[in-house]
Amino acid sequence: SFDSGKIHALLGKNGSGKSTLVKCFAGAIQPTSGRMYLDDEQISFSSPAEANARGIAIVYQEMSLVQSLTVTENIFLGRMPKKRSGIVDWGSAYGKAAELLKKMNVDIDPKGIVSRLSMWQCQVLEITKAMSRNPRVLILDEPTSALAAHEVNKVFEVLRSLKKQDVIIIYISHKLHEIPEIADTVTVLRDSVLIGMEEMSR
Repeated sequence: SFDSGKIHALLGKNGSGKSTLVKCFAGAIQPTSGRMYLDDEQISFSSPAEANARGIAIVYQEMSLVQSLTVTENIFLGRMPKKRSGIVDWGSAYGKAAELLKKMNVDIDPKGIVSRLSMWQCQVLEITKAMSRNPRVLILDEPTSALAAHEVNKVFEVLRSLKKQDVIIIYISHKLHEIPEIADTVTVLRDSVLIGMEEMSR
């Protein structure tokens, strides 16, 4: 069970079932038993596209950004705002991207080329891309695995600001030393079984 307005750490050893559970949430695989609910409504997905359309967004460990494109083009890849004539509405696209980045509380140029960004900026861009779809659930799979210590703090600042946007945030990590700093609750799996959930004390 996960509430909005909090960051929920999902922990467990390799093989504990974290990835399988997330894939069920994402529609990548169908659960063999049990039920999933979102806002008291039972949900099930036959594909990732269906889960995405219902408000489930996942930022995977492997980044999917196109390095040669701009920040804005990456955020709206495949769904760029267009004018009635069918051509891309660049003014609208840059404006919407700037607004999204402002909500993330980061100073990243919407017109900048992605290949010139730092690693932490690329990670924030992945999160911004997911948030551009106004998800109800945001799942982050090892978001700091490729970041240096000073970069992790910058991403954490962004995640804390996301708690104000009424979204359920599920945070998967093997870096246990990070959990007390960023998580509000901890849910532990072992051998695909729920061991327990605890509130984090600050």
